[in-house]
Amino acid sequence: MNHPTEVDDFNDSDYSGNPDNRKSTSGYVFTYGGESISWRSKLHECTILSTTEVEYIVVSGATKEAI
Repeated sequence: MNHPTEVDDFNDSDYSGNPDNRKSTSGYVFTYGGESISWRSKLHECTILSTTEVEYIVVSGATKEAI
């Protein structure tokens, strides 16, 4: 269990999960003391070519938000 004064993060992605256009969705959430302090969920505009690519995109976005 995390200390209540630590910022914790979780990120995830869904490769080509939109049934209408096969676009990927990714998102992240940051918590502090068990409460959400920042989050984002995004349907990507471009077609992602691999699960690795979508994971890099979500980690990159979450890292920018953390900074």
